[in-house]
Amino acid sequence: MRFFCLGALLGLACLVAEARPSGQQLSECRDEYELLAALEVAIDELNDRRAVFESLYNDDAPASAALDDVLKAGSGSAQRDWPQTIDCPALDAQYASALADYKRAQSRLQRQQSSWSALSAAMRDGLLRVWQSRQRLLLSAAALQASLEQQDGVDPLVRQQLQGAIEQSRSELSVLRRELFEMMPALQREAMPSGLRELLLLWHQAYEVRPVRHLPDATLLSALPGPLAQDVRDYFRLAQLDVLVQRNALSYVRGWLWESQPALFERAGDTATDGLLLDEIRAFQTRLEWLVADTQASYRHAAGESGPPGWLKLFEYGLGLLGLVALVYLARSLKAPVVVAQGRFARWSQGRRLAGPISRATAGLPLLTPWLVGLLGLGLLHLLFTRLHLPLLATFLPLARLFILYGLISLAGEWLLQRTAQQAGSYLNDEQLAQAQRQARLVAAVAVLPLLVRDFVELGVGPSRLLDLCHWASLLGILLALGLLLRSRREDFIEALKSFLPSQGDRLIERLLDKRLFLLVAPIAAPPLLLALVLNFLHKALFDYDWYRRLFARSFKLRVAAVEAEQGELDGSSADSRALEAYQRWFLSDDHVQLPFIDSGLYVQVRKSLDPWLDDRGSDNALLLTGANGAGKSSVLQRLTRDLDAEHPQLRLVRLRIEDKLIDAGQLHQVLGEVLGADLSDGPAALVRADAELSPSLVIIDDAQNLFLRRVGGLAAWEALLALANARVENLFWLVLINNHSWAYLSNVYGRDYQFRNIKVARRWSQPDVRSLVLSRNHLSGCRIRYDNILLATRGPEAGSIRNAEQLYFSLLWDACQGNPKLALHLWLRSIRLSGNTVVVGLPEEVGSSSLEQLDSALHFVYAAVMIHENMTTDELIATTALSEGVVRRALKTGMDLGFLERSSSRRYRVATLWYPTIVRLLARKNLLHE
Repeated sequence: MRFFCLGALLGLACLVAEARPSGQQLSECRDEYELLAALEVAIDELNDRRAVFESLYNDDAPASAALDDVLKAGSGSAQRDWPQTIDCPALDAQYASALADYKRAQSRLQRQQSSWSALSAAMRDGLLRVWQSRQRLLLSAAALQASLEQQDGVDPLVRQQLQGAIEQSRSELSVLRRELFEMMPALQREAMPSGLRELLLLWHQAYEVRPVRHLPDATLLSALPGPLAQDVRDYFRLAQLDVLVQRNALSYVRGWLWESQPALFERAGDTATDGLLLDEIRAFQTRLEWLVADTQASYRHAAGESGPPGWLKLFEYGLGLLGLVALVYLARSLKAPVVVAQGRFARWSQGRRLAGPISRATAGLPLLTPWLVGLLGLGLLHLLFTRLHLPLLATFLPLARLFILYGLISLAGEWLLQRTAQQAGSYLNDEQLAQAQRQARLVAAVAVLPLLVRDFVELGVGPSRLLDLCHWASLLGILLALGLLLRSRREDFIEALKSFLPSQGDRLIERLLDKRLFLLVAPIAAPPLLLALVLNFLHKALFDYDWYRRLFARSFKLRVAAVEAEQGELDGSSADSRALEAYQRWFLSDDHVQLPFIDSGLYVQVRKSLDPWLDDRGSDNALLLTGANGAGKSSVLQRLTRDLDAEHPQLRLVRLRIEDKLIDAGQLHQVLGEVLGADLSDGPAALVRADAELSPSLVIIDDAQNLFLRRVGGLAAWEALLALANARVENLFWLVLINNHSWAYLSNVYGRDYQFRNIKVARRWSQPDVRSLVLSRNHLSGCRIRYDNILLATRGPEAGSIRNAEQLYFSLLWDACQGNPKLALHLWLRSIRLSGNTVVVGLPEEVGSSSLEQLDSALHFVYAAVMIHENMTTDELIATTALSEGVVRRALKTGMDLGFLERSSSRRYRVATLWYPTIVRLLARKNLLHE
């Protein structure tokens, strides 16, 4: 660099001497003269920086220079803006010429800089390896030359032969290196077919360069002193390593072009790509030779070479092997604690709807943990080996990865065979399970072997035609392994496909999966089976959720449009009438003493509100219990009274059921006074005065919706009840039961929180509660249950399963009754028929609403009044709806004819239980209900 600067200064002095202006001109062009001198210096700086890149092309950079320093020297500093013209006529031509030279040099430098800075990752990696190998070889050559000059006892002729051999090997490698450095920026700028042909030709020629051919024979080396002979061998070993590095670099560039511009190889012609596959195989061999040679060279610390000594590299390799052993031990030792943790989580998740599916999904985690931990650990070890520059270990890590992949494929194959048998309805004994495990290991080896070859080719050759062939071979290996795996359970596989595909394709499945075509067709038919297995798992995981049960039930109803014709009507008309009446008694009876009690959670809520008052009379003494008609309020009430009789015998239970409409406050005071044994004519004041003389009493007012009418003056009795319930007394607890639609209307009138402070709502029953209710009452009848073919005829592993049919039926029943237990019992009776002592269960039959949609709005208004008040007479409907008697009577007659209205012996009309949800949906859609 100092020689370049000295030459530039001498040239500038000559120019200044030739173009020195006269004294007058100097005074007039002093600034222009200084500008011209600065421009000449800038031109020389650009030329010096260009010379740095020329040192790469000419391969004459010093051995001590690092590649980063060379490229940084060529990056230059900030550029200066030079004026296009100057005001000095004497220097104008000279300045214009210098400015043109500057722009030309600047343009060339920028092209060189952009070419090197835009190199791809493959090119940069290859360039760095080539440069490091070059510097190591130059240092070794310099050390060898110094040893030859210092050895006085060496024959001059031998010294001359050694120097010639060293120079000849250096020259061959330098020529190959120069062509490589010149080619890389050109290919980066614009990859042309001609450039690709030159690259492939140079790659092919690189295999002809063998520096070890210039190594003197053993006779000549034996004449040298021992250390000097070893230095000669080390030099030629590094020279051979250098040519291997250059071959790898050429292979990197070729692989980058194959991946980024595959069409370039087609345009290059057959003459350029002939023998390409053979050269790629040779590149794989070169990669292995380089790994061995580089590892050996890392143990020999050449004189003057920078880097870790050989013993340190040996320690790093030992540390890497120790890391592999520690990873194996860690992966194996983690299996036991994961098994314990999974067992605890499975026990904890029992009964938890959200944790249950997660527990099923993580059941296989103990088997997968060692393999997954090993896979993660190998990724970390790869980073460590790359950082420590341990290429031998980093290269052979894919072997460990493929062993992990082998284990995972074995587990997946074993799981697939078990699930296939389960989907087909087959049971695998211990011997068959062991056979399935052996078969899974065998096919895992078949699948992994092509992947092993592919990984080695990818490491040794990179993107190439050979790697593409290996990709296809890997895919064929996986398909072959899948076919071999399924062939071991061929019959189960066919039955598993039939279980979820339409029955019309059964014969086609058997024909396609014949023994002759099985290996070809089975891998194609496996994805639908895997999809079915995933859907089956999701079905079991989501079945605990109400929304999925509802969706599942409705989808089944869409698939089954009609019941089989031989079922006929499911009203039991074909059975013995006495047997049917005896059976229906268990489902229509209101005597809850003999019937089992199903606790849906409402009883516990009532006790939580009542027990504090039983312990401390100062607590809240009023509770409103509301819910839909048939939601289980009455059964909770009977269970409550029975338990309180046993637990608190001193407590007086007063139950008042309002059967007819009672809307006068005085009448309510009189009725309550009679049952309490006190004069309540003065209302709440009289109740407060009589409280001290009253014994502790639980006052139950059932059917409180009969205490009001939706008309002027029709709320007096309800207001009187509110006043009594809010009076400050200690010996009375008010329990009021009311229909949900009546309570919704009263809440809109008075406000929800201004009537009762403590309100409990009877929620919808869950599917398990509805199932327990129906099956417990059927158990009391002594009849057996048999499910109809329409419920048993589902295809799949659970085809014909009683448990599956039962689950399906109660999903349909629960969706139809909407969690209403009374409606569930009526729907059960509509879906069964008696056959001797057997109850044949079919599909639950719901009523349709098409006939209701066509009725007049006035009639809908009448039905809304019936729903709000739960039961009404004709006169009460006329008074509350303000409609004419003719319209009301027509509405009642229409309802009776269609079957959704019932009339009691007291001529009170109410909605039939089976029609309850249908009427509610219709009136709610027309905004005629308050809930």
